[in-house]
Amino acid sequence: MSTTKRVSVITTPIYYVNDLPHVGHAYTTIAADTLARARRLGGQDVFFLTGTDEHGQNIERIARERGISEQEHCDAISAAFRSLWDRYDIRYDRFIRTTEDVHRRGVLKLWARLRGAKTPDGRDAVYLGKYSGWYCPRCEGFKDEEELRQPDNVCPDHERPCEWTEEENFFFRLSAYEGWLRETIESDRLRIRPDSRRNEILGVIKQGLKDFSVSRARVKWGIAVPEQPDHVLYVWVDALSNYVTALGFADDGEAYRHYWAGGDERLHLIGKDIIRFHCLYWPAILHAAGVPVPTREFAQGFITRDGRKLSKTTGNVIDPVALVQRLGPDAARYFVLREAPYGADWDFTDSAFVGRYNADLANDLGNLVSRALTMAAKYCDGKVPPRWEPSVPEGVGPARAVDFTEMFATSVCVPNDGLAAKVLGRYEDIDFSGALTELWGWIGQFNQAIVQAQPWSLAKDPARRGELEAFLYRLLEGVRLVAVLVSPVMPRAASRIFGMLGVGEREPTPGDLAWGRLEPGRPLGSILPLFPRVDRDGEPKSGSEDAPATKTATKKQKETPVSETTPPPAPKPEAAPAAAATAATAGDRIDIAEFAKVELRAAKITAAEKIAGSKKLVRLQVDLGSDVRQVVAGIADAYEAEALVGKTVIVVANLKPAKLMGVESNGMVLAGSIDGKAVLCSFDAEVAPGTKVK
Repeated sequence: MSTTKRVSVITTPIYYVNDLPHVGHAYTTIAADTLARARRLGGQDVFFLTGTDEHGQNIERIARERGISEQEHCDAISAAFRSLWDRYDIRYDRFIRTTEDVHRRGVLKLWARLRGAKTPDGRDAVYLGKYSGWYCPRCEGFKDEEELRQPDNVCPDHERPCEWTEEENFFFRLSAYEGWLRETIESDRLRIRPDSRRNEILGVIKQGLKDFSVSRARVKWGIAVPEQPDHVLYVWVDALSNYVTALGFADDGEAYRHYWAGGDERLHLIGKDIIRFHCLYWPAILHAAGVPVPTREFAQGFITRDGRKLSKTTGNVIDPVALVQRLGPDAARYFVLREAPYGADWDFTDSAFVGRYNADLANDLGNLVSRALTMAAKYCDGKVPPRWEPSVPEGVGPARAVDFTEMFATSVCVPNDGLAAKVLGRYEDIDFSGALTELWGWIGQFNQAIVQAQPWSLAKDPARRGELEAFLYRLLEGVRLVAVLVSPVMPRAASRIFGMLGVGEREPTPGDLAWGRLEPGRPLGSILPLFPRVDRDGEPKSGSEDAPATKTATKKQKETPVSETTPPPAPKPEAAPAAAATAATAGDRIDIAEFAKVELRAAKITAAEKIAGSKKLVRLQVDLGSDVRQVVAGIADAYEAEALVGKTVIVVANLKPAKLMGVESNGMVLAGSIDGKAVLCSFDAEVAPGTKVK
């Protein structure tokens, strides 16, 4: 193992097994997995830890209600967490359970150190005292009276009355570490982010810290206190200790010495509701015990749904299993990390999930991959084209052969200001939304560059063959690099893109960040839809090229505008002379009410391909603002399919679906005709998709 690599440990909270996993658990774990993958991609040495907290009074109660043992209950819920992480492609290095023996031994070792520890002013760090106060069994914690709702001293979190409790406990003397904690946080030796959470913790310290209980007399399911076996160690010593016990703290194991004691960073990703315990209790406990403390804590925000707080009672929930089943793990991971800055509160809606999937994944990334590979397959015999790299100064990277290529041909070679450095830097800052925004900016530029460079036109001129191949090579390299840099968020999609590029489905490595890894002449893989478009309910769009076909057109089929079950339209008359047109009678015209029935809207073409067996028909995917739909148009003899992408056209949006050569069309593109060739109706200024045409 190289000693020059940056070494870090990344943890999620260990999740309490009082219930099945919820979306907040998934959110934190996806974030931690993404950061770990990004660091590995950057060549760092990372240990990613997660697990389950399995002790406490609630577990006793739930197991009793279910008629099973505490261990049986813990086994079942812990397995549910691991199963969910498999669904989300979470790749942790260790899953710790607090019922494991290695954890119990590590906790007792830490407890022994605390029992012998002295505070800065020479007093015992742990002492035996009596506690009296309002106790919430569901929280398994004491509440200050000002926290409770009246009447009946109701817990604000669980909305149940608290119990007045008096018992003898062991206490940790947190008040004695107030000055040390303040200085550690203000100096950023313990870096708490976002800044609002750092300020919150400093505000708590300013108010004065209270000692807290570290044992419980009323709980049996836990780790017994050696000096007093009728007590068990409370969550602050038991559960929080997992961060070191999982690494082998009990036996001073190699992983503990390498990643925790000797690592460059010890990072906890946590929910903002548990920052006091992680940013005050836990560092003070470790400091008192002579164990290295965390160096960084990052608190995520809360998720609401449709503007309302998540609640099982009201049924306003986001099921993480249903979420991943709906559109797959890559889409779910992308959405929760892209929708809002990590650390901020944000609102989940089904329409936003499906909308971002269609816009960002199907239209932007999916179309880029499809267009780049389709053109390479068509114009370069299904192989990676030659590089055609002109000479450039050492350390600068490949120069451009076509205008747009400079922006990514040199980007990876710029150490501090290139695309890779920017995106990996965003990941490192735990700014997942920012990293993805950076990447999608480039995806948009790549798609626009295809329209500007018009490789289909270059392909018609043998003298420009080198320019075409240089463009396509750089475009494929751009796609490859996008796959590399998006892989921490969407590992499956990245692997599939690698497969289509002919380099084999695999996880990217640090070496893949270099420019020019595609070998000219290598056969490309099969081109498959990366993210099939879906309707508002998350189902594959009917008639889409991405959806399973129900009927297949054969070569013998004649070009016909309708299916067998659809009445044929009236034949189109030849264009009438102008004089005849002026002589039309009122009976040949429609009134404004009839015309108002026709819904004309602006639509942006996001994908286009010729329909096999037809000389005129082209299958279009058009963005109408509120949805993306498939339209078939008879314009292939006038426009190259690739040249249509990005154009804004006018569509009759309320036509009933019809089939043309077995392909469903959901609308009609308006066009005129010059010398027998179609000319699309368009606009002389930018018009947003979905705009009504009057």
